Amino acid sequence: MRVVGVVAEYNPLHNGHIYHLEEAKRRTGAAYCIVVMSGNFVQRGEPACTDKFTRAEWALQAGADLVIELPSVFANASAEKFAEGAVSLLAETGVVTDLAFGCELSDLDALYQLANILSNETPAFKQTLALHLKQGKSYPRARYDALFELGLNPNLLHELIKPNNILAIEYLRCLSLIAPSIEPCPIQRVQNAYNETSLTGDISSATAIRAAFRDNDPNVMEALPLFVSGALRFDSQFPITIDDISPMLLYKLRHMSADEVYELPDVSEGLEQVFLRAAASCFDAESFFSAVKSKRYTLARCKRIGMSALLGITDRLAYEMRNTENHYMRILGLRRSARSLLSAIVSISNVPIIMRNSDVLNCSPIAQESLKIDAFSTDILAYALKKELHRDRQSAITL
Repeated sequence: MRVVGVVAEYNPLHNGHIYHLEEAKRRTGAAYCIVVMSGNFVQRGEPACTDKFTRAEWALQAGADLVIELPSVFANASAEKFAEGAVSLLAETGVVTDLAFGCELSDLDALYQLANILSNETPAFKQTLALHLKQGKSYPRARYDALFELGLNPNLLHELIKPNNILAIEYLRCLSLIAPSIEPCPIQRVQNAYNETSLTGDISSATAIRAAFRDNDPNVMEALPLFVSGALRFDSQFPITIDDISPMLLYKLRHMSADEVYELPDVSEGLEQVFLRAAASCFDAESFFSAVKSKRYTLARCKRIGMSALLGITDRLAYEMRNTENHYMRILGLRRSARSLLSAIVSISNVPIIMRNSDVLNCSPIAQESLKIDAFSTDILAYALKKELHRDRQSAITL
C-alpha cells in the first residue's frame, strides 16, 4: 500500500492546494494521503489565517485522510528546520512511501544536484560564504553570491532563490538523511508564482489571496473552494492577521531582558538590543518589524524571532526538539475511512501519538514543554479573536 505525505500550511487552503493533493495521489498511486500541517503559527513568522482546527478540517474536505500537527518549534523556523521536523514526522508514521511537494522546478535531477551542492559544502564555498557574511549580507544573499562567485551554473543558481525550490531542496536533503526509503514526488506549480501578489484566476498564490482579503477584493472567491471562501468571507473573526496579536507581541518583548531575547532562536550579534530598542519605541507589529529588519536580517527571520518571543520558544528547546526522543505526533484530523491507516501507524510508530490530552503523559519532558507551547498558541488566538477556542481539543476532527 502506498501512502503519500504532504507538508502544508494551508494559509489559506486554495484551489492550487487541491490540485496538488489530487496530483500527489494520482502520480504516486497512493491509497491514502497524510498531511503534516503547521499549527496556529506559520513559517513566515505570523499567525495563520485561521486556527489549526479549522484548517485541519479544510484539509480533510480537500482530500487528506490524516492531518498531523507540525509543532510550533518547527513550524516557526527556517526552511532547514521546518523541513527536518516535517520529514521526521512523516518518516515516524512508518507507513509513508512517498513525499509530494510543490516546486517551481520539476526536474528532480536538478533539484538533487542543488541539494548535493548545499549538503557537501566545500572549503572554498565555506570560505567565500564567510567573506560575504562579513559584508553584512543575509545568509540567503551571501549563499547566492558565494555560489555565483564559485561558478555555479546560472540556471541552477536562478532556481535556488525561488521559495518552493528552497523547501524542495531541504526536503530532498532530509529524505537522504532521515528517510531514504521515501520516494520524492515533485509537483510543479501551475499558473502563478509563490510570491505573486495579484490574483491569477481560479488558481492564485496564498500571498495574493491574503492581499485580496485585506483589500476586500470579491474576485478572491474564485481562487478558493466554497468551504474555505465562506469561512473567510463571512466569519468576522477570520482571517487572522499579525495586527491582531500586535499588543501581545510588544507587551511580551517589553518585558524581556536582553539575555532572554538573546536566547531565542536565530538571534546573534547584538540583534537582541535592536529588538528591545524597537519594542520600546514602536506601537504596532508593522512598525516594529520595519525597524528591526535590515540587509543582514531578513523580514521573515525577524518575524520568526518575534513569534518565538511571543510563544516562548527558546534556542535550547529548538535544539532539544531535534532529538527524535522528544518527538510526538499530534493528530488534528482524520477521515473515518482512514481509521485503518491510523491503526497501522499506532502499531508501527515508536513516537507518542496524541489523540487526547491524557496522551501527553506518554511524552518526554521536552515534548511536554513543546506541547504546552502548541496549546498556548491556541490561547493567543482565542484572546486575539475574543472567542473561546478549544485549548487543544480532547479528540481529533473527523469527517
